[in-house]
Parts: sequence; C-alpha cells; structure tokens
Amino acid sequence: MSGDATGRTPVAVVVGTRPEAIKMAPVHRALEASSSLRPVLISTGQHRELLHGALDAFGLRADHDLDVMTEGQTSSDVLARVVERVAAWLERERPVALLVQGDTTTVCGAALAAFYARVPIGHVEAGLRTYDFEHPFPEEANRQLVDRIARWCFAPTEGAKANLLAERIDVQAIRVTGNTAVDAILWARERSDFRCAPDTVLVTLHRQESFGEPLREILAGIHAFLDAEPDARVLWPVHPNPRVREVQREFEAHEGRFETVEPMNYLDFAGALASCRFVLTDSGGIQEEAPSLGKRVLVAREHTERPEALDDASNRLVKRERGAVREALREAWALEPYAGALPAPNPFGDGRAGQAIVEWLEAELG
Repeated sequence: MSGDATGRTPVAVVVGTRPEAIKMAPVHRALEASSSLRPVLISTGQHRELLHGALDAFGLRADHDLDVMTEGQTSSDVLARVVERVAAWLERERPVALLVQGDTTTVCGAALAAFYARVPIGHVEAGLRTYDFEHPFPEEANRQLVDRIARWCFAPTEGAKANLLAERIDVQAIRVTGNTAVDAILWARERSDFRCAPDTVLVTLHRQESFGEPLREILAGIHAFLDAEPDARVLWPVHPNPRVREVQREFEAHEGRFETVEPMNYLDFAGALASCRFVLTDSGGIQEEAPSLGKRVLVAREHTERPEALDDASNRLVKRERGAVREALREAWALEPYAGALPAPNPFGDGRAGQAIVEWLEAELG
C-alpha cells in the first residue's frame, strides 16, 4: 500500500466491536494528525450495529468493511472468517503495521493473520491478566496469545507492564501509555448533552461468563436493593445479545425505578456515566473510564484484570451472588458522591494515551 499525497505511511487499525471502536478512536485521531503515518480503518463487523454506532459517535467511517457477521455465529466461525478476510486484505494492501485493541475474537484473528503475513502487530491495552481462562472466556486466552506475537505491547499501566515482563516479553517491546478509554470518555463527556437523575445507578451487564444463572443472581440482587432503597433508580442499557435479553424479560420493571433501554450511543452513555451516582457492571472499559468522572464502580465478576482501581478503592469487586450484590449496592448508596474537580485522578491514565502510542510508532516506523 502506497502513502497518500503527502507520503505518509499507512497503518491498519482493526476494530470489530463497540469497545474496540471507542478505544481505538483516540489512536485513529492521533494517526490522522501524524506527519509520517496515516490510519486505514478496517471493520470486521463482528458486532455490526453496535460497532457502527460507536464509530458514528467519533465521526469515523471504516475504509474497508470485511463483513464477517452472520446470524447465529459462534466464536470459531468469527475467528475463521476474520483470519481469512484480514489475511486476504493484507496480501493486497501490505500496510507497514497492524494495530488491534483488547481481547476479542476480532483481535485474535486479525493478529494471527498479520503474524502469518509478517506484518508487525501493535497491541493496544496489552498485559491485562486474570490468569484464569474461564474468567473472562475467551478473552483471557486471546490477549495472552496476542501479546506473545506482537512487536509493540502498549501497556496501560505499570502493573500490566509487570505482567508482560513476568511472561518474558522483551522489555524493548513494551511501552506504558495509559489507557485510551480515558482519552475517549473525556472527549465524549465534553460533547454530551445527556443527563440522568442523580439518584440513578447505571448498570451494564453483557459478559459471556455472566450468561444464565449468574446474570439472574445479579438482577435479583439489584431488585432486592431497590426494595431496600425506595429513593434509588436503575438505568440499564441492555446489550442486544439474545442470552442477555432472555434473562432481562424475566425481571419486570420495579415500580418504574428499574429502567431498561436499548444500547445508548457513546455520547449519551458518556453523559449517563458522568451524571449517575455510581455504576454496577461486568464491563472492562467502564472500570477504566469511571474513575476520571469520580464514579465508584461495583464490578460484578469473579476476577478483574484491572486491579489498579481496586487498590485505590474507587472500584470494588462484588462477584455475582444476589446477597453480595444487594449489600454492595446498599453500601455504595450510603457513601457521598464525589464532588471534586474533573477529571478526577485515574490510575489508568490522563487522557493522552493515543498520542503516546502514535509517538512511539512514529519513532519506530520513521
């Protein structure tokens, strides 16, 4: 692939899901501003509607859409199509590098295709670990594999760097940059007009290991909390996955205080996060975003690969049993909301991760 009219060198930026689009937008923006590199945005379409909505929030449009999504797809189906279609694109276009973010099937497949094609890989958000392949599944395996074959590991924290060094990743391949989720949420908050009531608990639940009975336990704990706290409200943007929707239908609205809505666009979600009282989630990205907005996060998971915010008490691991969820919600409700200056201190970065990543690439690629 040749440079553009100014001679800038092309770098492939691959995204497949909403979180990837959100976290790669700051990298794409920094590449657009580079004097020597330019981004080529590749969409696999692993989660087509949610992905496109996230890209729209940042004013981005994919340069190439590989359209891997099919009805009833399995992770194995997605992986096979991503490897095949990214490999074919790399064979035609030959970018100087390929960037992936996180730990999805798109990330694993695109990185494998680049590795086989001998195209250097940059892994944004490298070094996150639970060391439990079941939690999260299959993400823990995906990110460990990608870090082994990446030329550049962009670690968000010193803890992530320590994980990589313990796995004998070359120190020269690692750079601590902060997390691009912080860049994205600060950018979006400034542009959002959405506000929710200050007595609102924002809830997001979508992880594969939460499907079925764990999700029922979490939702039962939320309803028990609402029984105990009549002034509290819950806002839940519901993920479109059929296994999430199936359990959602089992829980009726709680006197109008348990509101379920369709997935929110990212600007509206940023406004909801900025204006809510606190958060209950099984998401990874919200654990990184919320501290900058002064929001406590209750993490409804067995493990978290983001322990830094647990260390400074802004986040709390509550697991997925209804009694534990109920009590954690009540305890968080009793605490005074953060009233300090924004952005609040955040162990995951200061909002300049995208620029730090591109500066390193510029030095490496000339």
